Amino acid sequence: GGSTAYTDFAWPEQRTVGEFDGKVKYGRLLRPGQSPGDGVYAEKLREDAIRAEDWEVVRWTWANLSDFADTAARIGDRFRV
Repeated sequence: GGSTAYTDFAWPEQRTVGEFDGKVKYGRLLRPGQSPGDGVYAEKLREDAIRAEDWEVVRWTWANLSDFADTAARIGDRFRV
């Protein structure tokens, strides 16, 4: 849509990006004057824009790292498309 999105991971051939999310993104990393709700809403709009370009977004958090199998399966599903 005319802008660039920077993601944590990308698999261009599968048109898939991976995003690692932690609570800090909605805390100390907020811009001055931005509320956590503003941050969540901005992230939702960003993800919608990525999906509108026909890319899939797979997200995971710290909790997923102890047993990454489910997340790996979600990523892998995109590789078999």
